[in-house]
Amino acid sequence: MLRSLLLLSGVLILAGHWFFEPLSANGQFIIFLTGIIFLGIPHGAADLLVANKSAESGKQKFYAIQFFAFYISRLIIFAVVIYFFPAAGIILFLLFAAYHFGETDLHFFNTKTVIGKVLVGSYGLVILSVILLNNMVELQQLIQLSGFTIERFPLLNWVAQHHYLVLSLSLLFFFCTIFLYFLLIKDTGSINEHFLVQFAVLVFLLFNLPLLVGFTFYFIVWHSVLSLQNIILYLKTGNKFSLGAVIKQVILYSTLALIGILIVGSLGFMFVSYQAFIIYIFMGLAVLTAPHMQIMHDMYGHIRKHHKIG
Repeated sequence: MLRSLLLLSGVLILAGHWFFEPLSANGQFIIFLTGIIFLGIPHGAADLLVANKSAESGKQKFYAIQFFAFYISRLIIFAVVIYFFPAAGIILFLLFAAYHFGETDLHFFNTKTVIGKVLVGSYGLVILSVILLNNMVELQQLIQLSGFTIERFPLLNWVAQHHYLVLSLSLLFFFCTIFLYFLLIKDTGSINEHFLVQFAVLVFLLFNLPLLVGFTFYFIVWHSVLSLQNIILYLKTGNKFSLGAVIKQVILYSTLALIGILIVGSLGFMFVSYQAFIIYIFMGLAVLTAPHMQIMHDMYGHIRKHHKIG
């Protein structure tokens, strides 16, 4: 039901884009920033509680100091990789993000098997390909603002020059993978029969929306809302955490994250223009992906085990 409502909101966004005057760049940025503040950051702000719950589910002790040490060390390591090895950092970020997006959207699939893991990755790659490669001109304009030049890196340059071919191959790879999944996996879990219809509508929306609007719809409206729903249901299992405790935790760490963004952004002169700030936000999301993805991966593993999937 929730997915259908989210898709309906996407249809309304697309209709507004088609039939009314398109939003200005500043208007798109304001909506994007608002979504990041109220949904994007909060959906990762419960990582401490999720890690605590996962430790309990695995019958292990949870130490907050150890959690923060590992979390921050991963942030630093990935930030260093992106700074000193930008091409490798971009590729790693896209692979991490693809798997994380796929695992969130397909958490009810059996992903303990190799074909299940490949399916999750191929799904996420389709989502990213549709958002990024179908808007290559806008993407290159944003990349240039960061001082990064695609032409210096043969693989990325080839992808940019053959973006529709890569997009088509990602779709073909996904459909081959999902065909093999249903062929090889006998226990397919509680997969909704409308899954492929929802996937087709989602891809259609992302294909027809501009880069920033499409990313805002997928990451803010779709991914963050579904993630928050799964996180809240997971944390409430066994009455370990009340809804009030979850909300307080999310508000606290969202506030701390925003303060950190303001401080680092000010020191790095990232607020000189909305384009620069967009680049800064994407870099921040890239750095946060590695530790957040691992925590969500553990959570979905426990969810599938609880529901006897995988």
